[in-house]
Amino acid sequence: PMNRFLFGVLLGFTGYLVFKYCAFCRKRAIVLKDDPVVLKTSDPILDEMIVYLLQKMGEKRVLPQGIYQVPESIQAALKKDRFCLPVLQKLADSIVSHTGAHNAVEVIIKDSFKGNDISGAYEVHGKANWQVHLFRDNTYSVAQVIAVLIHECVHNFLYYYDLEVYPEIKNEVLTDVAAVFLGFGELLCQGYKPIKEITKSYLEDGELKFRVLRWKVGYLNLNEIIYLQNKYEAYTEKYTWTDMIYGLKLL
Repeated sequence: PMNRFLFGVLLGFTGYLVFKYCAFCRKRAIVLKDDPVVLKTSDPILDEMIVYLLQKMGEKRVLPQGIYQVPESIQAALKKDRFCLPVLQKLADSIVSHTGAHNAVEVIIKDSFKGNDISGAYEVHGKANWQVHLFRDNTYSVAQVIAVLIHECVHNFLYYYDLEVYPEIKNEVLTDVAAVFLGFGELLCQGYKPIKEITKSYLEDGELKFRVLRWKVGYLNLNEIIYLQNKYEAYTEKYTWTDMIYGLKLL
């Protein structure tokens, strides 16, 4: 009888621990759940950028090549090492070729440093030296590295066709708008998705709570990228790119 009693106590305690662990996992999953996407119905700033971009691309007879997909061999290699320079250089060459720019960029990997919140940069040195700098941060996912590289290579596209605007922050917005209308929207949606990490769990007044670190890459948020992607899809359904280039049809 004593053994049965102890076994029952042990079984009950084990069940209690399993219940508490399941409750912990459930609450943790709720905390880490993706933020809800709020679909925007209008955005005057982004709309202005879209019209400007389509007007200028039409004037310069820039013909986009549709939706871009990362080559499978490059995707597989990045899963093994997302900061492998030869692989990132191949990816940059592929991205630049898709944009239609004819100035190939050199990818340079730099070590990140404390307090640095810049994930990448585009630099021009002289008349024939175009560089994309990526800062190594091992917390970045493959999707984030790809999105950062796309953003910087689209800077190269804007520079090549002289489509840059000022001030700098406005040009950064234009860069993401251009990236979507060049066919990189789906990849930006994946890479610009906010990341949540639990840095601490603790009890407060008997209630389990979590301290969460939330961060992202990119100048636009996910809602804005989805808004642009919807505009891009609506535009390409309404007009062919040939219509846009030779007829200067705008949204």
